[in-house]
Amino acid sequence: MKIIIIFIFIINLIFNQTMEVEIYKTQLDSLLNHPQIKAINRQYTSTLGRNNDPKLITDISKSQLFIRKFGWTMLTIPGLGLLIDILYPKSTISHFNVDSAVAFTIDDGFCGIDNNNGCMVNEVRKLFKSYDAHATFFITGSHCNNIPLKDINLLINDGHEIANHNMMDWSYKNYTTDDFEFDLLLTEKILSYYNQEYSNWYRAPFGQLSNNMQMIINKYGMKHVLPDVFAHDTFIPNPKWISRYILKRVQPGSVILIHMPEKGVREWNYEAIKLTLIGLKEKNLKVLNLTEMSQIETKKAPRVN
Repeated sequence: MKIIIIFIFIINLIFNQTMEVEIYKTQLDSLLNHPQIKAINRQYTSTLGRNNDPKLITDISKSQLFIRKFGWTMLTIPGLGLLIDILYPKSTISHFNVDSAVAFTIDDGFCGIDNNNGCMVNEVRKLFKSYDAHATFFITGSHCNNIPLKDINLLINDGHEIANHNMMDWSYKNYTTDDFEFDLLLTEKILSYYNQEYSNWYRAPFGQLSNNMQMIINKYGMKHVLPDVFAHDTFIPNPKWISRYILKRVQPGSVILIHMPEKGVREWNYEAIKLTLIGLKEKNLKVLNLTEMSQIETKKAPRVN
């Protein structure tokens, strides 16, 4: 009798999990193919930002690589943090008042709509786990279509968090307030399917934040976060250089950015993440997600009488 009960329980569990997955796929497909979002997108662009970047290390020559590394190094001599302070509203966060820790962020999670079989989320999750490190993954809504629900929940269960990076891999700076708001909330709806409480972190695609966008994220109490350490890893396909650039400039409280690697698309970033995590460990810097950093900073804040 006990065997029969256990058997029925297992069958019921499998059935419920299968139904959950099917419901998720149906709901996700419905959102990704929402007629209003398609109509909105047609007004602005249909070209993915990543189309302008190398997908493989061999896509650019050694001389092009040298010019890109030199150019980015020169452009960022003042420091990204200072440039952000000058160019963005005061509400944009790029650094935390935290000792002995940094925030690691990953953009464009999880797998592009042009790369159905490229998902590397499990490889990246295991890599972070091996260094006892956490990250905030800024999720592009359309990049959730090629990844199983359980894989995203495993990522969250490991101490990572997901946050809003809009629906598409392109700039939103020319969107009207209504069109941007619809896109933002549609992405938020997708994020709500996963095992995580609401996250109010937001990052503008390509770091391009218009007044319309700022108005809407303020409306929903979202916090815009940019990195103060970023090696332009989508443009410079060299993992050793990316990690050296980051490790040379990182400070306690820094916000690091590396884009999500995919099989066949900026796959070099897997190695860049690994080398960066090794270097951060050698510097005795704990690697946390944004919420963990914010909580530590809040505890450190002086009491106001």
